[in-house]
Amino acid sequence: MQLQFGDERYLTNDGQLKTPLALVFVLALFLRGYIAWIISLTFSEDRSRLLQFFYANTEQFVLTLSVGLPALAVLVMLTQMKNELPGWVPKFARIAPWLLWASWLADGVLLVSLVAGNWPHFAFVKALIIFSWLVAFWLLLYSRHLRRFFQLLASDQHREKG
Repeated sequence: MQLQFGDERYLTNDGQLKTPLALVFVLALFLRGYIAWIISLTFSEDRSRLLQFFYANTEQFVLTLSVGLPALAVLVMLTQMKNELPGWVPKFARIAPWLLWASWLADGVLLVSLVAGNWPHFAFVKALIIFSWLVAFWLLLYSRHLRRFFQLLASDQHREKG
């Protein structure tokens, strides 16, 4: 795939691909269990206090971590974006959107079970997560930037060969 007019917005001055903000948002949503876990590790006295604020029991926390596994694989792929890409990155970039959709679907099932478990009670945090989940749906479905980013990464033609 050749670079097209307008693709310069996806590249840095060095010719490296820039990670779109939409992808950062989607990954942060799906990896929220891992983010909460890492933040909870900074508490010195009671590390489970933050996790108990977001998750009613250990099963919810473990389910949130399992929902984030496909997104975690995409994050690992993004850490490999260097001058010389490993050979598996362009191949993996072809399936990365499908992994994000799998995380989105699994997260939706988890959110439905959480809302159904606490049905008449309103929780602002859960409402914010549901809204973010719907925004992630919109981004995964309609974002040209995400689509083009994965196309450029999969093609590996964005680099100057010299």
